[in-house]
Amino acid sequence: MRILITGGQGFIGRHLTRFIREVEADSEVVTPGREYDLTDPGAATALLGDHGKFSYIYHLADVSGNARWSEANSGDQFFANAKISLNVLEAATKFQPEARIIGLSSLWAYPESVQTATEGQYWDGPLALPTQHYGANKKFFWSGLQACKQQYKTLGTTLVLGSVYGPGDHSDHVIPSLIERMKRNPDLLEIWGDGNQVRDFIFVKDQVRAIYLHRDFDGDVLNISSGNSYSIRQVVDALTTLLPYRGRIVYLGPESKVRENRRIDVSMAMQLTGWPRDHQLVSLESGLKATLEGQV
Repeated sequence: MRILITGGQGFIGRHLTRFIREVEADSEVVTPGREYDLTDPGAATALLGDHGKFSYIYHLADVSGNARWSEANSGDQFFANAKISLNVLEAATKFQPEARIIGLSSLWAYPESVQTATEGQYWDGPLALPTQHYGANKKFFWSGLQACKQQYKTLGTTLVLGSVYGPGDHSDHVIPSLIERMKRNPDLLEIWGDGNQVRDFIFVKDQVRAIYLHRDFDGDVLNISSGNSYSIRQVVDALTTLLPYRGRIVYLGPESKVRENRRIDVSMAMQLTGWPRDHQLVSLESGLKATLEGQV
């Protein structure tokens, strides 16, 4: 079996590559990095047209950042991700007609009004304004994939992830950002918001296992997060103990323009595969400890 992971050199991509190579030792996994600029149609053509046939295409490549970065760079992020989505889908349709395409989405693609996100609500209303361009692009890829399924009988689905964290994440997302700032300033940690913001945090090893487990899902969209929600305060408290951190922690009050108390419902995945009920997931404390130690 031959497998392509776009964005395969990124945080989740590296972990997914390692996982697949462990469970499918005989499979060939192609993991391109920045040498293929997928905003360029020619690069997408070269990647999907010059490397032989693939059985699966996991599409992870995108331009991402935390909510504040996304709001500040909304135009650039929108243009880049729209080009990537279009180029990958068009090249895959042309050169990989038999491959199954797995697109990845996030809670940002759900309507702002949705508090507990179920798959049937994916299109139920407008997105949160500061990050709507990012969520809309996830829907753009979803729509393009549906169009290809309709006309070309393309195989594939969209999987909605949780807030993934773990070793090797050097982004500005919540957990790596907190760790970096705690290490950089041992005396004071200032946190935007009141700390009660909720995320469906999931350790990267668990998330890539869920992606792999649901690669053959035939529906349109499926939530595969941890099913466990944690507040920022819980994460900070755990990190304070694990590091340990002795500095003063100051919460700066409500600041975000995005509704923060939202969760992802995994009932459909549980009915289909037993995820996550039948799998022993890494606890928040153990996941944070492994992250700090750089362990997989």
